[in-house]
Amino acid sequence: MIRILTFFDCYNYGAYLQAYALHKFLIERGFENEFINYRTKKSINNEFNEELKPGAKNIKLYLKILFKVLNFKLYQRKLKKTKPIYVSADLRNMKFDKVIIGSDQIWCYTQEWGGIDTTYFSDNINAETIIAYAASLGPDNFNKQHPRSILRLMKKFDHVGVRDYNTLNFAKLARPDDKKGPHLVLDPTLIYDFNKEIKMPSVKNYIIFYSDKLEPSHDVIANVKKIAREKNLKIISLGKSYDWCDKNIISLAPFLWMGYMKNADMVITCMFHGLLFSVKFQTEFMMFLNEHRKNKCLDFLKRIDLENRVINQPEDVVDLFNTKINYKKVDSFLQTEIKHSKEFLISALTGN
Repeated sequence: MIRILTFFDCYNYGAYLQAYALHKFLIERGFENEFINYRTKKSINNEFNEELKPGAKNIKLYLKILFKVLNFKLYQRKLKKTKPIYVSADLRNMKFDKVIIGSDQIWCYTQEWGGIDTTYFSDNINAETIIAYAASLGPDNFNKQHPRSILRLMKKFDHVGVRDYNTLNFAKLARPDDKKGPHLVLDPTLIYDFNKEIKMPSVKNYIIFYSDKLEPSHDVIANVKKIAREKNLKIISLGKSYDWCDKNIISLAPFLWMGYMKNADMVITCMFHGLLFSVKFQTEFMMFLNEHRKNKCLDFLKRIDLENRVINQPEDVVDLFNTKINYKKVDSFLQTEIKHSKEFLISALTGN
């Protein structure tokens, strides 16, 4: 039995879908697996309170957010997992064969809901083989001064696969004697096809806005609204409410969320998985970023040679709407990386 330690129980579409993708990828290849249902109560409470905050003065919005939370919990219940574990030390008495830690920004120890949690660096994990797959530091820079405990724990991994160059450089610094890696691999959402799960919406002719709170400048928004009017497109926000959007869908199933992304005329996002699913479905997209987002998003954009899809000035919105993405070149890159990512993971699990 393979165990997976990652963020799977957040109220975030990308987090859920990366966990689901890894789970299903392993099952398709004959690897029985379950999630280590570990998360501190501090982390759970902090995220829950932050999620509900926008509805504090709007009971209608509050109820929609609450329904979103309950909807995520329903889908999280479908994943096979251990009993709940809230204290890292309780993991010491649990003996595992193989553990995969990842994907997502599980190594971002400065900005996650519960603060520094060395469990995601293998602390208290008692296993024969420990593998990192598509782990990320997120916005934390590799060349900062890291806690000694984290650098020490990095040496416990038997195989290390990361999803961006920033984290790759971190792993090289932490594991200078690692002759097997580290390896640069793709997020699980890009190695699993979701063909059986995706649900398509009934609506057409729309722009998707997907963010976790961050908004572009007023001038950028004005240009987006202007183009939407000219092209007779509705602006639909997924997961969050923004008063300038034509429609806000606060709660929707993860697989319907994918359908909305695939069927969009344009996706405007600052989110890493908003980027990945746009690329996966070959949807036209543009990104607005801040310093917090640059490490993980610009890295992937550069690898697929699409860093020109970032909005730097308000007038870029018009150009990006009128410039089609050459997905033939992107797809060629992805096929090579998908093959490498799958081979890395299977080899790490089988020892071949």
